[in-house]
Amino acid sequence: MKTFSFGLLSGKGWNSKIKSANVQNSERWLGYFLGPAGVILLNGILATYLNVFYTDVLKIGGLWGGMFLMAFPIISKIVDAVTNIIMGQVIEKTRSKQGKARPWLLVGGPVIALSAVLLFLIPNADDSVKIIWVIFSYNLYYSIGYTIYYMSHSMMVPLSTRNSKQRDGLAMLTNMALSIIPGMFVALFFPMLILPRIGVDQSKWITMIAVFAVIVLPCVLMEYYFTKERITEENKELEDSAVKTYTLKEQLGACMSSKYWIMMMAALIIIQICTNVQNTSLVYYCNWVLGTYNDGTTQTIVSAIGNAPLGFGIIIMWPLVKKFGKRNMMIIGMTLAVVSSFAFMVNPTNMGWVLGMLAIRAFGALPITYITMAMLADALDHVEWKAGFRADGFSMSIYTIIFTVTAGLAQGLFNLGLSVFGYIPPAADGSFVEQTHSVKNYFVFGYQGLFAVGMIILIIIFWFYRVEKEMPAMQKDIVERHKAEAARQGKEWLSEEEIAAREQAEQDRIAEENRIRELKEKCARDGLDFDTEEAKYQAKLKVKREKEAAKQAKRRR
Repeated sequence: MKTFSFGLLSGKGWNSKIKSANVQNSERWLGYFLGPAGVILLNGILATYLNVFYTDVLKIGGLWGGMFLMAFPIISKIVDAVTNIIMGQVIEKTRSKQGKARPWLLVGGPVIALSAVLLFLIPNADDSVKIIWVIFSYNLYYSIGYTIYYMSHSMMVPLSTRNSKQRDGLAMLTNMALSIIPGMFVALFFPMLILPRIGVDQSKWITMIAVFAVIVLPCVLMEYYFTKERITEENKELEDSAVKTYTLKEQLGACMSSKYWIMMMAALIIIQICTNVQNTSLVYYCNWVLGTYNDGTTQTIVSAIGNAPLGFGIIIMWPLVKKFGKRNMMIIGMTLAVVSSFAFMVNPTNMGWVLGMLAIRAFGALPITYITMAMLADALDHVEWKAGFRADGFSMSIYTIIFTVTAGLAQGLFNLGLSVFGYIPPAADGSFVEQTHSVKNYFVFGYQGLFAVGMIILIIIFWFYRVEKEMPAMQKDIVERHKAEAARQGKEWLSEEEIAAREQAEQDRIAEENRIRELKEKCARDGLDFDTEEAKYQAKLKVKREKEAAKQAKRRR
């Protein structure tokens, strides 16, 4: 496979706005929270309501005896798996001034926006035309557009910095965006303000999705400009002098040599299957078990309580992670989620009971929301330590395969259940119909029961996940290897901290030169003695430093 250079992005206008070796606030909030918001919002709508559009608006749930909506998402994800592997290798072969992942954000964003609209522009024709259109638009979005975007987006945290604390912060913020944006809008405002207005009118669905597709483009540009691949850049000189590429077999072998990588991939499969089934079941559960069809309140209230902890979750989770560790917090949270989910199933038609159990479960799910990506980044470092090279592209291709294939698998199996248990879609005017008791139980299990079972399995997996304790020694060993390789090539390798220190020293030097120059100009202009004014400044500076030192000493005590 050839190398991708993205020569068109070599101009200064395409450079990242982030210049510092340390993670900046603008990077956190613009690059890792607001930047991905457009795609997250759009994809959240599709993840929750596309299946509803197929079954309740297009009413194609009965095609091929119900087998079409079961089979086509699963088959499409086989295609998706292939494109993910290809995209992972494409990213690994990318050598550009802008990094190896960031440039692909600019490719994936427009494809996502276009294909999202095509998903709903299905013509009013015979069943064969509808089937072809559904398959084409679905694969254009998920197998091509979303694969390109999400793989490059997912690599930004592992490639952002080698500083584990800064990286953990970015991972938590990214996960907060992945949870809060769909939680606040898709699960709250959408069912309250939009669903009752668009009903089962296809033209209104098309208009709605077109608006959200347009939002994607400026957001992707924001993510591109306010992210930075520091790990890619720190080894750029070494790579330029002797580019070493690894075959798929070598990358697979490297990943499989890490038990923590294997654990994380298994955990991600379970998390994604449970989450996708839960998200798909939510609308059906609220429409047919707890409330009435598109009543504008039931789903909003359920989602509000279920997602309430997410907003301030990052505030409480970060101190807890620093105190107890990522792995321990994951186990504690999952245990709480299991207990509350099983309790939920005891009385799933009582609104008060349901809301209480969902609130408890939401607290238990906070570690999954905010810690998962940070734990994956630790596993990728373990791969590098074990194998001597990074396999980020391959790992992200596997991660994205899991992310997308499980979505199709969950959707297909859920739709199979609709057919097996005899789901009845609403009338053309969206009016309520009565579902059987078995259908209602199916929605309850899909919403909370499967999630509880998955969390029990995850508790067992993470009990043996101890990479956190090994991380300091691993990081030290990796740095020593880089220094040895740089010395072999007659070059100097600098750690991120050393780069930051030199950068700060240079900025301090320039600032001091400017201060002295400005003071001399002021003295010349006002007839002052430079030495006297400089002595006054140094005296004030000494007092300031003594106060700061006293504060630091007090904090240490």
